[in-house]
Amino acid sequence: MKSFFCSFIVLSFAFLAGAQTTQRMVRFRTLGKDSINLALNDDYNLIEDSCSTIIRYAHYSPTTRVFFGKFKDVSKGNPSLVLSEGNYTPDGLKDGEFESHYPNGTLQSKGAYKNNVFDGKWQINYPDGKPEMAFEANNGVIRLIDVWNVKGAKIVDNGKGNYQINLGYISWAGKLDNGRPDGTWKSYKTDDASQSTLSKESFKKGEFQKGENSISTYTDKSRIALVSTDLLPYITAEKMMVSIAPCNGTASKPQQRLVSAHYREGAYAYNEEIKNVVSPYLGKANLQGYDDQLLLEGFVSEKGLIYNLQYTSAFNEEIARGLINVLKRLPGLEPAMLNGVAVKQKINFIFTFRLGSYSYQYRFLPAN
Repeated sequence: MKSFFCSFIVLSFAFLAGAQTTQRMVRFRTLGKDSINLALNDDYNLIEDSCSTIIRYAHYSPTTRVFFGKFKDVSKGNPSLVLSEGNYTPDGLKDGEFESHYPNGTLQSKGAYKNNVFDGKWQINYPDGKPEMAFEANNGVIRLIDVWNVKGAKIVDNGKGNYQINLGYISWAGKLDNGRPDGTWKSYKTDDASQSTLSKESFKKGEFQKGENSISTYTDKSRIALVSTDLLPYITAEKMMVSIAPCNGTASKPQQRLVSAHYREGAYAYNEEIKNVVSPYLGKANLQGYDDQLLLEGFVSEKGLIYNLQYTSAFNEEIARGLINVLKRLPGLEPAMLNGVAVKQKINFIFTFRLGSYSYQYRFLPAN
């Protein structure tokens, strides 16, 4: 008769909170030689048992600190709901078919890995079940097939379209042809509404040619990842990180965390929206002879709507009032969030007129 033993490994953590220290004890159960049960929160971070929402059943090597073999993540409230499952090689590399679901049971992703990278055809959906993207990977090279925005509009069709990828601190934007980057791609800070270029990369028929930034020019390989490797939440569990906030408490006095107002479909798409409402109006205006700037100041409300736009200086009040009227037609933004609460935020539009042409930029100012 094969026997097994059950034990608990206790991880003790201390978090500094002002002059006080909060002690943490996060446990996970070991079954037999290497099988474990992990208590995870919704972000796939380790947490105290009583506050866990996800249970991971897996094999884990404390020596090499990697998962190996098959694993399964289930909802603690509904153990029959499998949130994610797949397989790791003995070295801890994702291998074979993986599948994940949202807490409501909707399919989130389905595809395969080979040597820890995407392999073959992949499907990713939004929480409501509508498709978000379809892509295929071959030897580490990803080709985007179709991409939809949150409104259900197709922005990449059969490998063609404008695409923007958020890689955390940096975002890249450019055109796709046959599912691969084509022409010039630019990177900028993700929270920079003006999209000031940090670096550029050029492509020809999907092949990387060269890149350049403020420091140097490079030709070894592209820095762009068309699909973020951290896109899927189950990957977070591989880091074996303990949640910042303890169960039924806070780890420390929270810092003021501001998420600036933004357009859900990205800064590139918002620039296009501005162009769409501004161009018909300015196209009919007589701009000859002007060499000036026009500053419009207003607010993004807690509901993401632009209001109270005013001009502080105007070489032509009629043009200023006209721009204010058309800018009111812009689609709503995601409002600024201060510690998770929606707040209003200032927004500026700067129009520069010279030799009968114009350019514009916008920026968000510190939130109130």
